[in-house]
Amino acid sequence: MNRLTQLLVLIFIALGIHPAVQAQNTCEADALPSEAKSLINKKFPDWRLKRISDLEDYDRELWIKAHPNECPGMAAGRFELPNQIAYCLLLIPKSGAEASYKIVVLSGSTIDHYSVRVLDHADGPGADSGLVISKVPPGEYSGFDSTQSIKTKLDAIEAEWLEKSSVLYFWKNGVYRTLQTSD
Repeated sequence: MNRLTQLLVLIFIALGIHPAVQAQNTCEADALPSEAKSLINKKFPDWRLKRISDLEDYDRELWIKAHPNECPGMAAGRFELPNQIAYCLLLIPKSGAEASYKIVVLSGSTIDHYSVRVLDHADGPGADSGLVISKVPPGEYSGFDSTQSIKTKLDAIEAEWLEKSSVLYFWKNGVYRTLQTSD
């Protein structure tokens, strides 16, 4: 770390605005509306949001550099409707005993009206290693081999295994579809 970087980190820490601390606070389920939090606790009682502290050191540095104030386990955006916020959650087991994950989207406005969609899940060694999620804006996206491209009118969700691969989840014709954007 060069002297300027060290000085900036010390200033951020002294001012209480260290990016990792800010982002860690957004990784609490309290960042969700109470109805969404209740539904997640009910449907997935043994699961929690993935936090910055769950990432390996190098992955943590990559995440903080690219997304300084965001949680690697939660993204909010207009994923399904232009006038409605939905929440994408990257859930991992509370116990930490096994490497598993679920990528879940909550859309709606009340516990009775939230829909829950599981976009992906996996179990086994390394399943969630380096996995993070983030919102990407509407736009044009190409597949990793450039043979396929899409144009989204709404926000999309990027699931990324840092420095390995990534998949874009986007809403089209009433369902989530995928585009592998890197391999």
